[in-house]
Formats: sequence, C-alpha cells, structure tokens
Amino acid sequence: MEFFESYLSTLPSKRRLSEVKLTILKRLWWSDDVEFPKPWVSSAELLELTGQKYFDRRTRELRDQLGCDLESSYIAELSGHAWRLKSKVISPPIDREYLTESQRLKLFSIHDNTCAVCGKRVAAGIRGLQADHKIPLSRGGGNELTNWQALCHNCNVGKRRACEGCTDNCRTCSWAFPEKLGITTMLHLSADMLNKAQQLSDTKGISFDEIVDYAIRKL
Repeated sequence: MEFFESYLSTLPSKRRLSEVKLTILKRLWWSDDVEFPKPWVSSAELLELTGQKYFDRRTRELRDQLGCDLESSYIAELSGHAWRLKSKVISPPIDREYLTESQRLKLFSIHDNTCAVCGKRVAAGIRGLQADHKIPLSRGGGNELTNWQALCHNCNVGKRRACEGCTDNCRTCSWAFPEKLGITTMLHLSADMLNKAQQLSDTKGISFDEIVDYAIRKL
C-alpha cells in the first residue's frame, strides 16, 4: 500500500507507533483504493483484531498524540460503536498523560470510591471506578488534577459517547461537572402531573429541576 506508507511517513517522527496502533491504523485505512472518509470499522472488530481490552485508548492516542483525523460514533448498521479515518490530515499532537497509581488512588479516595455521576460506590478496575478527564483533551482540557474525576465504567462509557461530535460548552455539561450542574436523568410522569408541573413552573417562575428538588426535600 504505497499511499498508506506515505501517510505513515507524515506522522510525528518522535512519537512511537506501536504494533497495536499500526494494526488499528492499517485496518482503518482499508486500502489505497478506498476514498476518504474511509468506511466505519466496528469496535468489536478492532477488539478482536488487537486482542487488547484497551484498544480504544490506543485509538484515542492515535487521534490525540499522533494527530490522525479519526472519529467515532454509534453506527446502527454495525450494531454498535465504530471508528473511521476521516482524512489524511495530520493535526498538531495533544499530549495525553495518565495519572500515576498514587494519583489515581488519591483521586478515588477524595471521591470515597464513588462515581461522580451516578453515585455508585465501586472498587477501582477495568470494569470498576476509573479516572476521567472532565473536559476532554480534544476539547481543550488539561492534565491538571482538577480536570480529573472518578467515574464508574458505565458512566465513563456513557460520557465518552455523549462527547462524540458534541460542540456544546463543556463547562455547562453535567457529565463534566455533575457536582455543580446535577445529573441529567429521565422521569416518567402522567400527562396530568406533567401539566401540573408546567403550571407550577409558569406561575411560580421556577424550573422543573427546582420543583423536583423541592418535592424530594419535603418528602
């Protein structure tokens, strides 16, 4: 694949391209004859291809640290999450750093081993409590400790999916700052109760959030 080899030569020379990252990139490239944006490749296939639980971290490093123009999304045709190479443009790399083990333990201790979003208390681990950037590096977030939070695996995956393609201000996002903005959830109300809540909101000049908060505190 002549054009693929040429593409590889444009990647930052000081950044190490591991065998796993090369495998992922080669699969996302498809072939020299396939136009950009390249077709989607399911995360399930990339997991099987690499045999690594953290293949998605390696893929994000290709995007952030090497500047590859990758995007991810839920693709109905593939019945799940997928990745693709949008173009051959190489962006300036973003340094992605990870917390040391002692920093992770300190972060989890501060949060009392509790997920900042759902409030579930869980032990650290691959399917347990994880360290998450509140504001993603790709959206201008930094590696300072104040930009980290403890999330359970499910909420971390949910936040990652919510961030895909999002252009809203991260500082107004409840995924990033649940301690300030509250947790977005769904309530099932009858039509009658919904109308009453709307009337209360209109007459009292308060939001639905404030109505629910008041009702819970009173009960």
